[in-house]
Amino acid sequence: MARVKQLDQITGSIGNLSFYTRKGSDQIFVRTKGGASKEKIKRNPEFENVRKNNKEFGGCSKMSKQIRLTFFDLAHVADYNLSSVLCSLAKNIQKADMENPVGERSIRLSRFRAMLTGFSFNNNNRFDTLLRIALQSSIGRETQQATVNIPAFACSFGLHLQGNYALFRISISLGVATDLQLNTQKSGYEPVHSTLGLGYKTTSTPWYSTQASIPEQQLLLNINEPSANFTDDDTLILTVALEFGTLDAFGNPTPVKGAGAGKILGVG
Repeated sequence: MARVKQLDQITGSIGNLSFYTRKGSDQIFVRTKGGASKEKIKRNPEFENVRKNNKEFGGCSKMSKQIRLTFFDLAHVADYNLSSVLCSLAKNIQKADMENPVGERSIRLSRFRAMLTGFSFNNNNRFDTLLRIALQSSIGRETQQATVNIPAFACSFGLHLQGNYALFRISISLGVATDLQLNTQKSGYEPVHSTLGLGYKTTSTPWYSTQASIPEQQLLLNINEPSANFTDDDTLILTVALEFGTLDAFGNPTPVKGAGAGKILGVG
């Protein structure tokens, strides 16, 4: 893939070339248009391997989306495209399936869930750099519950400011991602069983001044749905984010997109 140098900012198309940007990069990328038609790829025998790879890629995209939905309300602190990285992780898990042929391999996240622990939303300012205190967390599979204990701290030494923001808060999210397999029609990927209730929940501390002292406190989330089917094929994902905020036109605190940091704190 080519990269553009020594030109002004260009996006869009020129002739047979497409110029575009990527989140997390200040470079301009360029690629040529064209290629085989969709109909040819769909039916021509010479594209059989392409169809298999495309089908598996569709499953990886669905797993990436499932994982991202477990922290949907906190993803705004990310400074790069989380989708592609999570899709690559899902692909590595898919390759570990030695029971099914290429084009039909399952994505058993539950067997490799530990790979998600510590997954960072940021390349520049990471969570542990901005919040310099140790958080204690626990996850209970039986109750589908998670707790995060935040010790008391003074922002003067526990918080590293990113930008000139007056407010901050700590938020957590707990959600479920289910293993994926090819459906019986072999047309696409689906969860190995019906998904769980709302899928995720989020809670936060109050908004605090970035110059304040913060009291000890505990954040608790419970996504237990009595009617839901929770099995060993499900993975609980606990996420934490440090959000910086500002006041809107009505004086209400609101998070600033792209400010702060987040990570997957733990899985269960």
